[in-house]
Amino acid sequence: MSKKITGRAIITVDGTRLKTDSGATLNPGGSNRSSVVGGGEVHGYQEEDVAPSMECSVYHNKDLSLRELSDITGATVLFETDTGAQFILRDAWVTEPASLNSKDGTVDLKFEAISCDEV
Repeated sequence: MSKKITGRAIITVDGTRLKTDSGATLNPGGSNRSSVVGGGEVHGYQEEDVAPSMECSVYHNKDLSLRELSDITGATVLFETDTGAQFILRDAWVTEPASLNSKDGTVDLKFEAISCDEV
């Protein structure tokens, strides 16, 4: 039995679907773990919290405001894969000003959020 592998994502911000390029990434957040070493042995590990994040590129046209994209805060972001998995980033914000690439007409967006839930 074959199973479909995720190949695309549909991204919606506050109900508006973005015209995204392929290759969006989602990190649901959690913990980074690093080893604690001393005296020639490994004692265990420590954890550091990591915020949920999402990165994507959207296609730019004259109706897409870079300023409005850069100013996104408190947003609800839906990340829906072509395999049916859905994730909701709650109270999301854009982490840095939107960056326009005039060569391919895309705008890079990076979001972080308070939480990410798989629905």
